[in-house]
Amino acid sequence: MYRRFIWLLLLLTALLLLGGCRDLPEAIKLPVLSPSSPPMPSSPLITLSFSESASYFKRIQGYEFRSEDGKHTAYFYIANEDEPYPVPVDQAWVDTLTGFIGQYGMMGWDGFHGSDSMLLDGTQFSISFTFADGTAVHASGYGRFPESYRDASRAIDAHFLQRLPEDMCSW
Repeated sequence: MYRRFIWLLLLLTALLLLGGCRDLPEAIKLPVLSPSSPPMPSSPLITLSFSESASYFKRIQGYEFRSEDGKHTAYFYIANEDEPYPVPVDQAWVDTLTGFIGQYGMMGWDGFHGSDSMLLDGTQFSISFTFADGTAVHASGYGRFPESYRDASRAIDAHFLQRLPEDMCSW
């Protein structure tokens, strides 16, 4: 009788372990490693939109880049303003922005929609960009980020902010 009880206990334990492994919380699951980022398109970047919000208040709520009719413009979405603030940019600025996409592996971010359901007050982000050949990448998250996100977001912030007039930076 005691021997049957031990076997039954072992069997139940094994079933619980096997059944529970597929329902582990996201924080415990091992990440799925991708071999590498998809290649960069050879066509020019035509749009990029980036926003990040957190529990703290930011004066600049987001950035956008658009290339239309050979003109390149960076837009700043400033808190408490109805319209974005446009700033013309040159091709060298656009090339640097495009370089960030390759440098930080952002082509591999497409379809990323991470969320930490246990987080009550965290950072939320959204990024999308398109190339002239129609290649597009869209990613977003709340408390979870794609690989190299922190470095990429700092680079994008610094790159856009260098074009914002000094009197608009201090508030």
